Amino acid sequence: MIAREEVFDVDAFVPADLVHRNHELNLLSTALSPILDGNSGSNTIVTGPSGVGKTTTARFGLAQLQAEADVVTRYVNCWDDHRPWVVLYDILSEVGTVWDLHRRSTAHDMILTRLRESVDKPYVVILDEVDRLDETDLLYSLDAIPELTLVLITNREEELFASMDERVHSRFRSGVRIYCEPYRISELVEILDARVREGLQYDVPTEILERIADHAAGDARVSIRSLYRASKLAGDDVITSAVVDEAVPLARGELRQKTTSQLKVHEATLLDLVREHGPLKMGELRPLYIEESGEERAARSLRRDLQKLADYNLVEARGETNGRRYVGL
Repeated sequence: MIAREEVFDVDAFVPADLVHRNHELNLLSTALSPILDGNSGSNTIVTGPSGVGKTTTARFGLAQLQAEADVVTRYVNCWDDHRPWVVLYDILSEVGTVWDLHRRSTAHDMILTRLRESVDKPYVVILDEVDRLDETDLLYSLDAIPELTLVLITNREEELFASMDERVHSRFRSGVRIYCEPYRISELVEILDARVREGLQYDVPTEILERIADHAAGDARVSIRSLYRASKLAGDDVITSAVVDEAVPLARGELRQKTTSQLKVHEATLLDLVREHGPLKMGELRPLYIEESGEERAARSLRRDLQKLADYNLVEARGETNGRRYVGL
């Protein structure tokens, strides 16, 4: 039986103890250490595949910082809304007045001005899935606020920089870089064991946790949701290997569905085409995309979009560069 549902929320729950991310956490703590003396920290970019603890590490690090320093923090997920106005509004809401701001009539510059006037001590903002932003120029404007420090989270640094002009890129080129490796099976087992202790009313044998971790292939999100689904399926009974084998595809499907529902229009179109007609080479996919969307989009841009979909475990790229084919998952 599940005792605490929130323990299995892979988007919001931050554990009391962070395991197997000590090195990454130390790098983040060092980047933010000037804040202990009332100064701004170093802008930081956290990268790595899906499910490797990027967000949890960043949020855990900021919670530690708040316990030691006079600092304001804010977590913003650009998946939820990637429009610059909404992101600015969210950042301002932590430190300033927002009730009189209206999306249709309030200019970006006015929000930025109010934000600059409202920040009177170190302020650290996590921008998760930052490559989703419609306009990365916003990062340039935020970086210009002296008290503000940014922690940017993305799967691939090159994807983030690909959408930046040189002016924005130069601001972040010298920032701190933190890369999170996929978890090993033994590390996932320890993560799962902690969730069992915090979220379930009974113990789960190590061999069952190992089976879940093996299925998850280094992805903590998949492993945690698989444990949750297995617990739901088992009910009052013990979790067996057969239950795990049934739960893992359900967890993967659940995560894919949530991601799919938040895709931008052109990404959703691309995914639908690959799922319906794949495997497809780029030469086959691009004409289908143009016909379906009515948008003339370069092959280079489509490849970048497909790479993002692959990072989100929605598309698989098969073969070498010249003969690569894309298939939906």
